[in-house]
Amino acid sequence: MYDRTFGTDWDELSREEAIERAFALGVAAGVDEARPDELDRVLEAFPGSYDRSIVELAYDEGRTKALEAKAEDDDPEDEEVWSSLVDGVGAPRESPVPAALPGAIRELTLTERPREGPPSSLDLPSMLRK
Repeated sequence: MYDRTFGTDWDELSREEAIERAFALGVAAGVDEARPDELDRVLEAFPGSYDRSIVELAYDEGRTKALEAKAEDDDPEDEEVWSSLVDGVGAPRESPVPAALPGAIRELTLTERPREGPPSSLDLPSMLRK
């Protein structure tokens, strides 16, 4: 399921792509199709412990949701569990990280990409503006 949706031919991942892949890898592990080598590759794409911990949280969230979905139904098909949690293009049907992060951290913009452009385009606190 994971290979069919994502493939494994990648050299670099953005943080968002890594989180989506980690969530999907967690779902795959929850339906007994674990891919530990691919998870290690995704984790190695980020040398910093902060990014790695977010990726690990997304993996844990995907695995937890898959196990819960399997427990709710008497004999669910693995394909049904996968499609209920991951859409056809690989995006999680629910946000993979905010549910895994504590409330105080969830409110921060940890999963958003940093803003790009000249400093004048950034939002500054009013006390720093002239």
